Amino acid sequence: MSDPAPHGSGSRMPLSIRIIGRSSAPGALFVVAVAAFFVFGLPLVASSIPDTDETPVPADATLTIGAPDASQVTVTLSGDWTEAARTDGNITLTNAGAELSIAAPQPIAATGTPDDVIARAVADLTADVEASWVASDPIELTTDAGDSGLCVTGTTVVDVAMTCAVQHGEEVSTLTATASAQVWPSLQPSVDAMVRSMRFTEAAA
Repeated sequence: MSDPAPHGSGSRMPLSIRIIGRSSAPGALFVVAVAAFFVFGLPLVASSIPDTDETPVPADATLTIGAPDASQVTVTLSGDWTEAARTDGNITLTNAGAELSIAAPQPIAATGTPDDVIARAVADLTADVEASWVASDPIELTTDAGDSGLCVTGTTVVDVAMTCAVQHGEEVSTLTATASAQVWPSLQPSVDAMVRSMRFTEAAA
């Protein structure tokens, strides 16, 4: 049988001595500091590292279309659309080669009802026999503000054209979008969201 290990050596030595090689109050404090770092320090470091899967979401921007002294429609921007042109009566946005146009509210006497607007859009599509447009059935919609409207989508092998008309009282605002069939699936959710966000403001009396 081998002789017992000398006192204070080998595996029976206190942890603080085995780590720093001597028994002392500073050694014990060192061990406590290391343990505290693993218990408290590492979680704090981990929480301070940004999650690369999270993308900051900027505040939604609003676009107002219409002259200051006339009825206006406000739309909440959705997606990476960029303003390309603006007048009192219209705003044009672009995204990945697609174009989105939103018109200021107009009296029904000038535009017709949403049914009339959609019927004209379908007639224009079917009149272009060379492109062979196929028009969807009109789809009813209700905006977040409670106004009703209609949308129709025309498609070819390579292009998509969408027309929406929303009525508020005796006025109608239209939204049209054109895009390639390739990019349209990724853009349609943002267009739908902007249509639903349309909110009318009547001209001051």
